[in-house]
Amino acid sequence: MWVFRSILILIIIIIIIGFAVYNSGPSQTVDIDLIWAKRYAVPVITVVFWSFILGSLVSLLLFISVYLKQSDQLREANKSIKGLISEVSLLRNRPIEEAKDLLKKPGGTQE
Repeated sequence: MWVFRSILILIIIIIIIGFAVYNSGPSQTVDIDLIWAKRYAVPVITVVFWSFILGSLVSLLLFISVYLKQSDQLREANKSIKGLISEVSLLRNRPIEEAKDLLKKPGGTQE
């Protein structure tokens, strides 16, 4: 599975680089108007690069938050499973121990 994912990421990166190179040139500029700054005549390749980097960082942060949440849920589930397994084994062994007590003779020996 990790091989397929690596190949897919490589293909996406190649497509992005190809798109950026295809759109690069002196006449390929855009004006950027952010809330805190204005930039004029910024090359498209720069805009694509920083958009890709910011998108990667946002997806990484989302992945980390989901991963931490799932690992916490897994830890809690494993604790619950261990408790339930010990309870089941205790309940399974209980009738056997009680049966041994019932089979004992009053003199302390078994048949």
